[in-house]
Amino acid sequence: MTKRPMTNVEKVTHIMTYSKYGALAQLFVMDALHKWTDIITKATTEQVGNGFVNGEAWIGVAREIQANLRAELTTDDSDDD
Repeated sequence: MTKRPMTNVEKVTHIMTYSKYGALAQLFVMDALHKWTDIITKATTEQVGNGFVNGEAWIGVAREIQANLRAELTTDDSDDD
């Protein structure tokens, strides 16, 4: 079977699911998201922009992620079958 690199979603899922430290890995990732989005949303576009990423877009995505982190997101775990 041919192996391929993990996608970013697969990699993050793996990090949060398969750690010898258990759920502490999830806490670490969530804490990093909270801290990094806080840093980026306080920055100027000049501070975060570069030739690859537009500073305004980078701050915008940080704000979007921060809003999702702060929101009480829900999911429906019921079995509709």
